[in-house]
Amino acid sequence: MENMERKYMYKLVLGIAIMAAGMLSAAFLDIDMRIPIVLINTGLIIFIATAFRLFRHGNLPDRDERTKKLAAYGITYSWLLTLVVIAVLSWVQCFGLAELTAEGVLGILLFFMIISANVFRWYFMQKGDVE
Repeated sequence: MENMERKYMYKLVLGIAIMAAGMLSAAFLDIDMRIPIVLINTGLIIFIATAFRLFRHGNLPDRDERTKKLAAYGITYSWLLTLVVIAVLSWVQCFGLAELTAEGVLGILLFFMIISANVFRWYFMQKGDVE
């Protein structure tokens, strides 16, 4: 832990602090239980994402020109594929195949964009380049 960069240490501590705030608010405050659940999940995500990034990269730089280029292409492909999903969802609604709510559509699009961007980024990293 001595050679760990400060930014990783701060993010790990931030994740633990947010989780602790969620746990303490659930235990001692009489509030809507969704708030502590969101706090605990947010802290856990920050902690796990930081830990994976720390152990995966080690002392290597987080970003260089190649990784930025591959991430940009992955996000671009994800965005284009999301436009196709929006068209499909509009046809589903138009033909009455499913009853879609705004909350449901936004949830589908949010998770689809996140997952597809990471899949494309992973694919391009495995491939080595986009061309």
